Amino acid sequence: MGAGLKNLVRLAEFCEHGWLPPGARVVELGTQELYASEYWDSLRKVIDVFAKKNPAVRSGASFSEAELKALADRGFLSATLIACGLEYQALDIFEAPYTRLFDLNTDRPDESLRGRFDLVTNFGTTEHLLGQQQAFTTMHDLAKPGGLLYHELPLSGYHQHGYFSYNPLLFREIARANAYEVVAITLSKNDHLTPTSQHMRDSGFSESGYFDRGIECILRKTVDAPFRVPLETSTSLDVSCNFMPGVYDQAGGTNAIGSRNLSYDLSGLPTEALVRETALRLGHRGPRWLGRKIKKIAKSVVRS
Repeated sequence: MGAGLKNLVRLAEFCEHGWLPPGARVVELGTQELYASEYWDSLRKVIDVFAKKNPAVRSGASFSEAELKALADRGFLSATLIACGLEYQALDIFEAPYTRLFDLNTDRPDESLRGRFDLVTNFGTTEHLLGQQQAFTTMHDLAKPGGLLYHELPLSGYHQHGYFSYNPLLFREIARANAYEVVAITLSKNDHLTPTSQHMRDSGFSESGYFDRGIECILRKTVDAPFRVPLETSTSLDVSCNFMPGVYDQAGGTNAIGSRNLSYDLSGLPTEALVRETALRLGHRGPRWLGRKIKKIAKSVVRS
């Protein structure tokens, strides 16, 4: 999807807040281009925010019109961020400036990358990946405690773009599972209709067009701990005892199967925790399950 002026303004806000100090390290999931050709002159203001914090950064006024237009009109975002005095790295499957070859579906960050970055960006990358869990784990592993995880992704529409769209619930549950601070979740809508493709019409989509909507989510990592996968169980009758090892309460890191939503990692839990979880689960779900069974039996007796 690329980056736009809105994303740069956000980064300037992070700088003013102190989250991106001079020389802060930034890593992108996917090497992005900057789509801001209509707003090239606004780059001066963005650069000046960083220049005020870092004397080594050129002022916005020192950039020529040609330089700014080259940055704004599909230049690599790396060039703009480096101009802001940031240390830049990208992970992608093609060669580009400051880009490490990396398969986000399967690869894991090595020690040279883990926990190094003040900002990890996902500007329209993970919707193209089948390995969603691995991608979110990678972002977590790249960020240092206190670092930001910045997502700009499809919410709905985008039916010819990528594999996935993202529910705000996903980010709230990921945040709860990993004790992230939710800095912002904002939703947006394109101001023009995207025409419906013929194969969508053939599949029963009757409208001639649809609006593409996006979600911007900014999270801040607060603790140095392994990534935990949220599990949304609001429609589940129960969770098998065989699944209990590794399940955590999302709020405090201890086991609490009475919780409506769960999270887990791959390390497993000790036996006494499993017993405690089972008891909590039975106490939470048991009466409701038993009530449904009794009603079902009563109905069958009446019919007979």
